[in-house]
Amino acid sequence: MQVYKLVEASGGGPFIFGGDSAYLAAWPKNPDSQELMLLFTINCKIAKQRLKRSDLPSDGFLHVFSTYEPEGYFVDSITVDEVQQAKGMDSYTYVVHANGAKSVKSSGPSIPLRFADFEECSIDNDELSVASLLALDAPAGALIPMELSENYNFLCQVYSSDFPAPYQDALYMTDGVGYLLINKNIGDDKSDGCFFVQVA
Repeated sequence: MQVYKLVEASGGGPFIFGGDSAYLAAWPKNPDSQELMLLFTINCKIAKQRLKRSDLPSDGFLHVFSTYEPEGYFVDSITVDEVQQAKGMDSYTYVVHANGAKSVKSSGPSIPLRFADFEECSIDNDELSVASLLALDAPAGALIPMELSENYNFLCQVYSSDFPAPYQDALYMTDGVGYLLINKNIGDDKSDGCFFVQVA
């Protein structure tokens, strides 16, 4: 299957790990009133052109946030069982398409900024890849529930160890894999996307 693996890029790129600012009116919080951590951002305009994805917005950014508690057991909060599909609801992970000109900064710790680019390649259809990549279909081993597939398309997976130090445990375990699904109809009453983690 054709995929686009994430490769480190200097000076800029369509995929951005970390950062302390987002194009939102307010920084999102989880149901426990804890600020979420910005995991990564995707430049929609560049990604849409490069990946030839009709389901991506033509401009703006996709921000992906998650609960992160380095001293706590937070993995149960970021699994698929906790995905919130309804728009506007507090959630332990949060995906939003941002189109504003103004940005807001996080008041807490942030993952260091790192840019990545897309490198086209192919993997076997039955290969159990944990590499950070984007694809039209989820790779083998990704367990995407049918109830999510009705409203969302697979967009990418990220490997926890690919996050900049010291946040290789951003997805709780260093070998955790996070999956980003995008709303097939961004702007409806569903959340703009879903993000959840699988660990071995």
